[in-house]
Amino acid sequence: MTKPDPHASRCSAPIAVVLGAVLAAALAGCAAPRPEPRVVERPAPALTASQNVAPAFPVPSACERMVFLARQEWTLFGAPEVTAPGDPSGTGGSGAAAGGRLAFADPGSPTHELHAPMLSRVLVYWYGVTRAPIVGTSGELRPWSAAFVSWLARGAGLGGDEFPATVLHWDYIERFMRARPNDVFETRDAARAAPRVGDLVCQAREGTAELAQRSGFVPYGALRRGAYHCDLVVAARPGEIQTIGGNVSDVVAMTRVPVDADGRLLPDPRRPWAAVVARRGPVPLSACASVPPSPARAAAPAP
Repeated sequence: MTKPDPHASRCSAPIAVVLGAVLAAALAGCAAPRPEPRVVERPAPALTASQNVAPAFPVPSACERMVFLARQEWTLFGAPEVTAPGDPSGTGGSGAAAGGRLAFADPGSPTHELHAPMLSRVLVYWYGVTRAPIVGTSGELRPWSAAFVSWLARGAGLGGDEFPATVLHWDYIERFMRARPNDVFETRDAARAAPRVGDLVCQAREGTAELAQRSGFVPYGALRRGAYHCDLVVAARPGEIQTIGGNVSDVVAMTRVPVDADGRLLPDPRRPWAAVVARRGPVPLSACASVPPSPARAAAPAP
């Protein structure tokens, strides 16, 4: 009679147990995949020094950071300037320059939202504030001007409770129509407000443009949900403000906007003004250093 090998029994049992455990773990992993961790947005800490520590470097205000970011992105797009604003409800693009003309710092190197380097920037703006798809149902790129404004606010350190993360200008226009005491912006009547550096100037587009009266302004009480376009004021001087906005003729562009002797917007049938989203206290947003205006350049056809 053959005796069982004691060494074989000692090895085979643990191996079977180990293989069974591995197989069970593999099956369990297939049957119950681990859920992806949920990302929770937390407010960004304020860029300020501790109460008992003096900063060793100058800290720009949130308003200044928005202006610096806008100028940075404008430069990346080739510093285009609107020289002949078109009808904002036209089909040539979004914003004040729809169907208009642009002049680039380098006329031989115009840019466009669909150029690979520029599209990369547009995706940064869009997915910095939303997870909604940027490509529409017909394969088109969705209007991204509001995402650009929200991205500027985020980049300047403003949290979601201070400025909405949105791809619709109306969301923050309406939000600041009901401004709370500590809000950093408030929506004002475009016919009465005098925009300053750091403010947003908003115009009506498409259906909302019909709300404008012969005065060239949308009555403040008639503002409603719809299509708008807003640009950030980056410089001001007597008779003119300079604004930078996204998706202006498919780029980040600068527009020169005439103002009266008191700094108020002048009526323009090509772009009926709807509102001014004005910066207000508390500090640091209320402080915004004056930025020298950019010199004008000659007109050139848009790409």
